[in-house]
Amino acid sequence: MSDDQQVQQAAEQRRRLGLPANLDPRHLDPRKALDPAALERVLKAQAAARAQATAATTVLIGTVITLISSAFAFVAALAWNDAITKGLDRFVATFFPKLAGAGARLALIHAVVVTVIAVVAVVILNRIASRWVKKSAIAGQNELL
Repeated sequence: MSDDQQVQQAAEQRRRLGLPANLDPRHLDPRKALDPAALERVLKAQAAARAQATAATTVLIGTVITLISSAFAFVAALAWNDAITKGLDRFVATFFPKLAGAGARLALIHAVVVTVIAVVAVVILNRIASRWVKKSAIAGQNELL
C-alpha cells in the first residue's frame, strides 16, 4: 500500500470517527478530544461498566463460596447419617430386640425417625436464623439513623 493510500485511508477513518482533519489518531487522548458533556457520559458509562464488573465478580465469588459450603455440608450430613444410623441401631437393639432382626421394617422406622428429627431441627434453625436477621436489620436501620 502506498503512502497516498495510507493517508487517504487515515483521512477517511478520521472523517468516519468525526475527528478533525489535523488530528493524528495515534496520539489521540480521547479525554481532550471530547466536549465536557460527552466526556461526562463516557466517564459515567465507564463507572457503570466497572460497577457491573465488580457486581459480577461478587456474584461469582459468592456462588463459589456457596458451592464449597454446600460440599462441606454434604460431607457433614454423611457423617451425621452414619452416626445417627449407628445410634438408632443400638437404641433399637437395646429397647426393641424384636425389631433388631427385621431389616426392611427397621429401615422404614429409621427413615421416619430421621425425617422427624430433621424437620424439627430445620424448623428450630429457621426460627433462630430469622431472629438473627431481624436483629441485624434493626441494627442496620439504627446505624442509618
